[in-house]
Amino acid sequence: MIEPITLRLTGFAETHQTQTYIHLPFDVPDGVARIDVRYEYTDGIGSDPHLTDGNTVDIGIFDPRGIVFMGGGFRGWSGSARSSFFIAQEGATPGYLAGPIQPGKWHICLGLYKIAPQGCEYQVEVRLTPQDRNGHGSFPELLPVRSTPGRIRSDGWYCGELHCHTFHSDGDSDPLEVVRRAESLGLDFLAITDHNVLSHLARLNTIETSLVLIPGFEVTTYKGHWNVWGDHGWIDFRIESEAQMAQAVSRASRRGYVVSCNHPRPYGPEWVYTNVDAFDCIEVWNGPWALMNNVSLEFWESRLRAGKRYTAVGGSDCHFHNREHHAHLAQPTVWLYCEGEPTAPKLLDALRAGHVMISESPSGARLRLNADRAMMGDTLSRPEDGKLVVTTHVLGGTGATLELHTANGCVFQQAIENDDACVETTVDVSATPYVRAQLVDSTSMLALTNPIYIR
Repeated sequence: MIEPITLRLTGFAETHQTQTYIHLPFDVPDGVARIDVRYEYTDGIGSDPHLTDGNTVDIGIFDPRGIVFMGGGFRGWSGSARSSFFIAQEGATPGYLAGPIQPGKWHICLGLYKIAPQGCEYQVEVRLTPQDRNGHGSFPELLPVRSTPGRIRSDGWYCGELHCHTFHSDGDSDPLEVVRRAESLGLDFLAITDHNVLSHLARLNTIETSLVLIPGFEVTTYKGHWNVWGDHGWIDFRIESEAQMAQAVSRASRRGYVVSCNHPRPYGPEWVYTNVDAFDCIEVWNGPWALMNNVSLEFWESRLRAGKRYTAVGGSDCHFHNREHHAHLAQPTVWLYCEGEPTAPKLLDALRAGHVMISESPSGARLRLNADRAMMGDTLSRPEDGKLVVTTHVLGGTGATLELHTANGCVFQQAIENDDACVETTVDVSATPYVRAQLVDSTSMLALTNPIYIR
């Protein structure tokens, strides 16, 4: 048995280190059952990108398996949302993985998100507590991509949320609360995507629900955020260069993740490394439409015009379920088309295939786009005369305007006069790689489809 040990790790960060990471090593002897960490720094300000002239320092921890980029030693992260955390064999602060406290060299990781011109003094206190019984503990089992089916909808369209948060990162709720809220909204599937962590997946794996739960997390870097959906292990967020971003995105794709570039708009934050584009999806609709989602839509459509193909997705990015906030769960809502019983693997396949529509809420207006035997996400050969008959089914759209868009812009508009409308029109596709539909009113987007691609 060892006596409790308290360590203090101090230092000074300069402004040129902004948006880099430093690692502070400390030794853990055999017999430690719990690690407690507390930190503070000077001139602290919030993480909101609008806030400047102060310091924001994020924190996490790596165990003796190492700190090499894309390595295996990651044990947790809280960004700047918490000033303290603990890890023990049988429990941990949300955002951190309980399990073995291996002897060897551990590292505190500090993310220097904002460093003011005057610099930043920091101090990290680490307390090592011995165990009072034998045992090495084990890591919790994380939510897998289950093949258990959810409820079947007769039309094959399933609605859900792909981007939201809990107190395992910077939200205010337990994952159970979010699951129950999703159930009350009538959703079919749910992905909770806390920032950089895996601990919410351990909690989700213990929850009984009729929802199809899709594992995932948000890789939150200082140069852009991206979601990964699947169960293929942790992806490193400590990215300081375009080469590292490309490596991380590529690694996620090779492992089998569905990868989405999130909210590429000012204060989203925007996607800085625009040459890195090996993702499957682009989040064109994040929270209320008015929050500069038109910029994200153009980010996506400019790539469509260049002949690239990315599934357009949306997500509420909801963090707060227990207080008033502009972001509400499932606003917007993603709809996926899936034949037969809906399972997590099949819904992820639908996401990859682009069989996706986005509406402003679970009860909002909906669109279905078809041409010949193709639906949104599918590919058709270009007709010899360049004319394609397109059918758009509009549900709940009375008073709104249906628009069809190609690489040449908006090529068709029609006012919708009832809540179950079927609009057929001929579109010139002789000089466009796609056609897509959206439903708008005078102020906002109400629904949009993925394209039908033209080969």
